[in-house]
Amino acid sequence: MPQTYATFADDCFAGESVLITGAASGMGLETARAFSSKGAEVVMADRDEGALERYGDELRQSGGKIHTVKVDVSDPESLASVFDFCDANLARLDNVVTCAAVITARRIHEQDWAHWRRVLDVNLLGTFFTVQAAVKRMLDNPDGGNIVCIASDAGVHGGGGLIADTAYAASKAGTLSVVKSVARELAGKKIRINALNPGPTDSPMHSHIDQALKDKIAASLPMRRMGRADDMAATIMFLCSGAASFTYGAAFDVDGGSMLR
Repeated sequence: MPQTYATFADDCFAGESVLITGAASGMGLETARAFSSKGAEVVMADRDEGALERYGDELRQSGGKIHTVKVDVSDPESLASVFDFCDANLARLDNVVTCAAVITARRIHEQDWAHWRRVLDVNLLGTFFTVQAAVKRMLDNPDGGNIVCIASDAGVHGGGGLIADTAYAASKAGTLSVVKSVARELAGKKIRINALNPGPTDSPMHSHIDQALKDKIAASLPMRRMGRADDMAATIMFLCSGAASFTYGAAFDVDGGSMLR
């Protein structure tokens, strides 16, 4: 495993469960690997059933306690079935990470109603209704639970460029508002919800960016590199850990200094 996780004890999530949407690639997959390596029981949920089974088997062979379930977070029935699966297969649901998303980079004149609906259905509505279903379960847990929603630096300073467009940026700004609003409503309920704002990250979601542009982006960042999936997974584990017990309704910028540009 990456040295990024060396800070965490090997069994620090033993006896806990985590549901990760968007778990078949990129940040979601790396987050599943990270939690599994630290003893958690992991439910990997994604639309890509083939990749889910492939990577689920890989983690099981490494000794992980892994479940896989297909989901489309933009489909209410599909999303409900994931939580039904958790109810039937987990002792309780301790942690939820909403990684499922689509990233788009269309110019303003290229964005139509269907484009906006698709982006908002997955990134914003899918996130909110995942959070809603998680909260319903966690309210019954004596120790509550932890929720981490993946937003974006684009949700703070906007998109409109070659990496992310207006629809994507708006969906992630909405995600940040969901986190703040839910945190206010859940005050005193022992359920912690926080957001992660990744900066430019070298992952399959950014396959629309060629290497020359990636190099240019990396050179523009104070850290002089793009983010990695393990940078994000380590922060997600921190936010779900006891070390973050006083972290509530926050948005963590893990962006290599992107906000300073």
